[in-house]
Amino acid sequence: MNFEAELASLRSRIEPLERFIHVFAASLTQPLFYHSGHEHYGFRYGKPDVRHFCLLKAVRAVSALNAALELARSGFAQEIAVLMRTVIECTTHIEFVLSGSQLDGTLSPDAAKYMNAFFADYKRGHASDIKRAQVRQSIVHDVLGKELDMIREQRERADADVNVPAAVRYSNVYLEFSNYVHAKYPEVMDLYGGKPGHFHVRGMRGTPKDAENLQRLDTFIDTASTTLRLVVNYLKLHDLVKLDAKLAAWWSAS
Repeated sequence: MNFEAELASLRSRIEPLERFIHVFAASLTQPLFYHSGHEHYGFRYGKPDVRHFCLLKAVRAVSALNAALELARSGFAQEIAVLMRTVIECTTHIEFVLSGSQLDGTLSPDAAKYMNAFFADYKRGHASDIKRAQVRQSIVHDVLGKELDMIREQRERADADVNVPAAVRYSNVYLEFSNYVHAKYPEVMDLYGGKPGHFHVRGMRGTPKDAENLQRLDTFIDTASTTLRLVVNYLKLHDLVKLDAKLAAWWSAS
């Protein structure tokens, strides 16, 4: 395995996702510079809607993928896993909001409630301004899981392993990566090894973790790409994609 070549290949697959974000953002009104009246300054969208929600979650997911590539270069496996949990959350939240959307673009009541709460949390002047999570991840998993189960039933797949409810699969993956966020015992011990045995606190480059890191990145780049394709379809952004040669190539590769 040529590690640097593998990293370069992964980066080339993230590039169209970045390009989509920039093209998508340029199609919207630019954000305004916001002053909270206290210590916080930052940009906010004037009248955000579902397009802005999908854009912002996509921005965070793609940023995490790029950061994970840099971490992979030094072998920081645990930190990559933490970022992949972020990618999971951002992509599933996009899919949750778009799930059940009507042809006229109307969101489901639960999706609209979450999106409105997301944008209502715009203040950062005091600690009291910070809101709790606007939607429980278990609800996201249940909604998306039901959709996948319906698709499975329509295809009449009876494999025993496939018959595990999709919501359970979503939750299992989410919990697996949450273990790294919360530094659970077995996950932290995964930093130990070598001869003589020691904790790898400066990365695990040159160990079997290299292949594992590349595989994880490969999987989650696919995940992010699939989610952004859903955004194009649900929000009818095909013209944005077709007008850009690189994005058109990404789209046609699906």
